[in-house]
Amino acid sequence: MNRIILALDTTNIEEAINITKRIKDKIYTVKLGLEFFNAHGKNGVKEFNKIGINNLMLDLKLKDIPETVYKAIKALDDIKFSYLTIHGQGGRELVESAKKAASEIKSKPKIMMVTILTSLSDSDLKDIGSDSTVIEQVKKLAKIAEEMKVGIVCSGHEAKIVRKIIGQNLLIFTPGIRMNEDGKNDQKRVCTPAESIKNGANKIIMGRSLTKGNIEKNIGKVSNSINK
Repeated sequence: MNRIILALDTTNIEEAINITKRIKDKIYTVKLGLEFFNAHGKNGVKEFNKIGINNLMLDLKLKDIPETVYKAIKALDDIKFSYLTIHGQGGRELVESAKKAASEIKSKPKIMMVTILTSLSDSDLKDIGSDSTVIEQVKKLAKIAEEMKVGIVCSGHEAKIVRKIIGQNLLIFTPGIRMNEDGKNDQKRVCTPAESIKNGANKIIMGRSLTKGNIEKNIGKVSNSINK
């Protein structure tokens, strides 16, 4: 089974659709984030549905009061998608509301809890008054995910620890994936595709490392590194 989720972080819908048409049989699915959703909304998602991408990951990272999150998810009833992200730091009640809403819309997407953004480090957490390290925070949130039976989005470095906490049945998706020769860009906790899968990730989320240059060649290189 293909492990790659292509992150389409763009507002150019024509380019995003054209790229997806070219490589949709070589990846698991695509991830659409806030940049895309704010530009095109649900109509943009429907364009992907039209070309057969119904299992996409909608990366909205919802974090608000539980009732607002519930209503926000209910408003997604007329599009097809399989995964939706929320912030674990919103607490158990938020997760519960998100799960309830997801179960009541047509697509019934799986809720994926974001732990600590891969753009953050221990010093960043300290800057906002946290005495906990990234690892300590991720562990706490993984325990909530296990309790609430939702998937996890975390760095590939933390996937091994998260897998031990949540067991084998819940999903782990890992962003911040880079090949050894790639730059970190705006990420701090990066991991290679092979390391991430070895550490327990079900899927890896990649954007710039694939879309720069020859995307077909890059996907092949990543797939080979995973399957060695």
